Amino acid sequence: MSLFTKLARNSIWLLLARIGAQACMVIVTYLLARRLGTAGFGEYAFIATAIVIGNTLTTFGSDMYIIREIAAKSDFSALPSVLMLQLVLSILFIVCVFLLDPHLPNQRPESMLALKVYSLALIPLAFFTVFTSMLRGAQRMTSYAWLNFLVPAVQVIAIFVFIQRGTGIVTLAWLLLGIQTLGTVLGGVFCAGLFPGFWQGLSFSWDTFKSLFVACLPIALIAIVGIVYQKLSLTMLSFLGTASMVGLFSAAARVIEAARMGHVAACTVLYPAMANTDQDSLSRGTIRLSWILLLAISIAGSILLFLLAKPIVEIVFGAEYRSSIPVLKVLAFTLIPYTVNSFLSLLFLAKKKEKIVLRVLTVSVFMLLTLNFWLIPRAGQVGASWAILITEITQAVLFLLAWLNSSFHQVDNVHVKGVQYELSDLS
Repeated sequence: MSLFTKLARNSIWLLLARIGAQACMVIVTYLLARRLGTAGFGEYAFIATAIVIGNTLTTFGSDMYIIREIAAKSDFSALPSVLMLQLVLSILFIVCVFLLDPHLPNQRPESMLALKVYSLALIPLAFFTVFTSMLRGAQRMTSYAWLNFLVPAVQVIAIFVFIQRGTGIVTLAWLLLGIQTLGTVLGGVFCAGLFPGFWQGLSFSWDTFKSLFVACLPIALIAIVGIVYQKLSLTMLSFLGTASMVGLFSAAARVIEAARMGHVAACTVLYPAMANTDQDSLSRGTIRLSWILLLAISIAGSILLFLLAKPIVEIVFGAEYRSSIPVLKVLAFTLIPYTVNSFLSLLFLAKKKEKIVLRVLTVSVFMLLTLNFWLIPRAGQVGASWAILITEITQAVLFLLAWLNSSFHQVDNVHVKGVQYELSDLS
């Protein structure tokens, strides 16, 4: 099987799994919105967001690091240190939740207890992240896809059975903790079947732990800056605009997130292949071809979203969201620079050039901040969408310039080494 066929097959499997998981999340949202009521659903949204942020912080970029090491060298030796790092950070985050609990404003005691309970899910999540990183690094994407589908499917069944009208938010938190624990067990079963005896011979070392922390720090900073970049426009719109503007912008943004699922699936598959340092020219050509196909798909998708913005908004969200149509038309064209940015950022991470990604993202955050301050007061949610499009295009230009500069340096190095070899041969 050729590399391109393998990547295409894995991407399709992962895309189908993500579509299935997204459908499960829609069902979960539907069930909880109706069975918890508006107040309970708002508390659930707050708790879920807090744990998502906590998981991002406690992962500390170690997942991307270990995927790169496994894909490039088939090196599993850092797994104990990765797990220990995530467990230590998870425990620290849980302690912070318990300490800060009395000081969080506008929250009921039940909501705070639920947050404490669900924060404990970060412990099994640490194991789950290690298991999924192993699957991705070893390019066992079929198993990874099944795991990503089974956990949301179990969540749908559990919520349908156990969460009824009048159920408290604390009960839901305990249920979600149980589901995450079950998902971790499933991940362990998958890895035990695919990598029999992978723990044998592995040992924890403080020296490895310290070097891992230093190695993951740039990736962790990228993740933090990336979160700020992704959430900045929505946050600023809530401060500089109105709740209605936020709702209209969010509706269009959800459509774009759904449109990116295919790109996310493809990039998830491509990253381990990029990290393989033993790539031959055929493999590099396959990755380049994959990028070209993603660009072609993004161009077609942008045009379709622009043309179909009106029926999409009216059918999915209703006539009261018609003001989202111009927002969606602008955001539709972010798919093209997004393809460039996501591909090249992963390429730089795979080649251990995290500083380039961090610099570009930092510039993008300041640019988006400035544009939002200027455009939101003048054009509301449409101004926020233009700020994102302009920033995404600028970010793509910066990544392309960095990539071209890096490519030229590689060519120069190869040329110099070739001349040195010829001179030594003559001598």
